[in-house]
Amino acid sequence: MLIIIYYFISSLLSSTLGTLIGAGGSAILGPLLLLTESSLGTSIGAKNIIGTSLACVVVNSVSGSYRYLKIGTVDIRSGIIFSIIGIPFSVFAAFTLIEIDISLIEIMFGITLILITIFMIYQSMKNETGEQSNKNKLSSIEKLNRRFFQEKRKILTKNDEEYEYNFSLGLASFYNIFLGFIATFFGIGGGIIRTPLLIYISKFPIKIATATSVFSLLCTSLAGTIVYWVQGFYDLNLFFPAALGALIGAQIGAQVSKSLSGKWIIRILAIVLLTMGLLLIIQNL
Repeated sequence: MLIIIYYFISSLLSSTLGTLIGAGGSAILGPLLLLTESSLGTSIGAKNIIGTSLACVVVNSVSGSYRYLKIGTVDIRSGIIFSIIGIPFSVFAAFTLIEIDISLIEIMFGITLILITIFMIYQSMKNETGEQSNKNKLSSIEKLNRRFFQEKRKILTKNDEEYEYNFSLGLASFYNIFLGFIATFFGIGGGIIRTPLLIYISKFPIKIATATSVFSLLCTSLAGTIVYWVQGFYDLNLFFPAALGALIGAQIGAQVSKSLSGKWIIRILAIVLLTMGLLLIIQNL
């Protein structure tokens, strides 16, 4: 019973934070369970944790997307396109997982999270200093976003917040191809990587990026989950309490996002990425 309660609370907190930063709850829940499994004395197995965590991403995405759609911060057209593009690679990743040593997966995941954190901190510092070199860098990204099927968006939220932005749909679609694979391979849904890319590469407003990222997780996560569960990579004793926690936490995270500034969302995301990345590497060395 204590382990079930632990699964529920872990998922609730992970889902709240994950939805808040546009990562999807299992971007945090999966690594957390991988890190604590030995100390809990459970024998779920790393691959079963990944398959079950990805199923919780589906639950989290449904719940979080519903709330974000009500708030009006989802770029629906982009989210649908990103999802469709990622599905084939999500399925491919699920089949690939069978052949890979799990300790190698965790180290690769940890390195990926740390590299993204460094990229985010670098971009954030340059944006705040306003140095000339930063202006040149931004200009380069803006030029890139004017090519490859440029799209223009204008979104008005239910709170009368208005967002206008341009981005390259071709470029965003290209990196979402890889996200479809990475998301399912690590069992994280992909939002924890997609959100900073949407913000710093495609120049999405922070709140639009987080909401659209959660919305985009649904189809790719569902496709990967189906493959994992057909292969037997799941644990129902973990899934039911974790799914309930994901359902509730997604609502809380989306609601809190309305009153939290974009700068704080970025800071929280960076802290979570760096912490999880370091812990995963240390545990498997």
